[in-house]
Amino acid sequence: MTPWIRWTAEPAPAEPGWRWLAQSLGMPALLATPARPRAELALPASRLPDAARQKLAALLGERLRTDDEARIAHAAKADAASVLRLRGGDLSQAPDAVLCPHNEDEVLALLQICAEAGIVLGTTNGTARAVCDTSGMTDILSLDAVSGLAQVQAGIGSTELARQLAARGMSFGPAEFSYLGHRIGRNPEGVLDVRLATPQGLLSSSVLGSDFGILTAATLQIRALPAATLHLDYLFPDFASGFAAMRGAQRECVARISVRLSDGEETRFHRRLAAMTQTPTLMQRITDIVHGPGDGAAALRITISGGAADVETSRKRFAALARKLGARTWDGVTPHDYRPLLLDRGVTVDKLRASATWSNLPVLYAALRTALDQAMRLYAPRAGAHGLVLAQITDARHDGATLTCTFLFPRLLNGDVAQAQAVRKAALDVLAAQKQPAELRRAIGAVLDPAGILASDEP
Repeated sequence: MTPWIRWTAEPAPAEPGWRWLAQSLGMPALLATPARPRAELALPASRLPDAARQKLAALLGERLRTDDEARIAHAAKADAASVLRLRGGDLSQAPDAVLCPHNEDEVLALLQICAEAGIVLGTTNGTARAVCDTSGMTDILSLDAVSGLAQVQAGIGSTELARQLAARGMSFGPAEFSYLGHRIGRNPEGVLDVRLATPQGLLSSSVLGSDFGILTAATLQIRALPAATLHLDYLFPDFASGFAAMRGAQRECVARISVRLSDGEETRFHRRLAAMTQTPTLMQRITDIVHGPGDGAAALRITISGGAADVETSRKRFAALARKLGARTWDGVTPHDYRPLLLDRGVTVDKLRASATWSNLPVLYAALRTALDQAMRLYAPRAGAHGLVLAQITDARHDGATLTCTFLFPRLLNGDVAQAQAVRKAALDVLAAQKQPAELRRAIGAVLDPAGILASDEP
């Protein structure tokens, strides 16, 4: 669905809160920049060919969506430039149709129809003439509790997967994800096999990504439902000590763990935003005065699950590691989606994610921060203005983890799309070395999708 857009106004923080953010970005003030009213958007008629429309309707019935609501909901990619276009009323990236299959056979059939008609098909919003929305593919296809394996449709989200597995006494893990395909792209740990539907047929692979087809299902390693689950929040002196604790937890903890580490900038930003949008209790105010974090303090949340004895052992080991690194427990801050709020107030928000090994993560973190800081200053709307880079590490595994950088900066109101593209490109240039060689990707794609009907998910 289209992210980060509020079509109707909602209560917003008062001016004192915005003054803090304006000062943080080197701006005298932040102007209100609401999205263009939905009623003013004029969506061109669907250009889906009649022959293909008839075949897709016969296959999917009402799950072939060509109505305005569905098309607008899939009209922007997740990058800031696409969202800004849509907020300004540009519907040029809206698909002609949204296809909503319920199973693998339907995906293969709609791929064949699109190939015959020359219709470019994507799984990401704003990339193609038709979008394949797999959010209706949410079933567990098979489960072997003895072997600890489950084959699951790729459209399922973490909440629904947890619910269905719990009903059978099993679990996959505490990490949250919007849909399974997204989780696999971020962290393949615990995924033994994926099934990809391509114009040339079905593939089973543990290597190829969804760029080469539409992910329909995956085989996951599952475990018995944990007897105990514990959530702990720590505040480390800096990002480096939090990073060391996160890496150490992979070695020290005997129970299953999930860790989220925020750098100092993200920790400080979430605390200030929470203070701006919520009324703190007296105890929270006292705690902030007595134990307020330093400028570089990094917040870490660890979730430990498993047998009661293993959870307690892991808790003690991590507590000892945290003390050694100078950390203390604290109440933590619950992150929430602040992007619509900021976009409504002249601040562009974008996000990039990359996986790396433990040894490469610090280098990648520093390189991304430097590149983004320079770009946000270069394309700022006025001299002295700049942006913020909020970094987070999640999805820890044996060899590495996932780094997510959220970057926000004051909008150049008469050139916000070009500004967003330029800033994002600075970060993408840093990530380019992480990608599979372009020549290899093109060669694989030429075999699996010779007609080129699958749109790339690349920004």
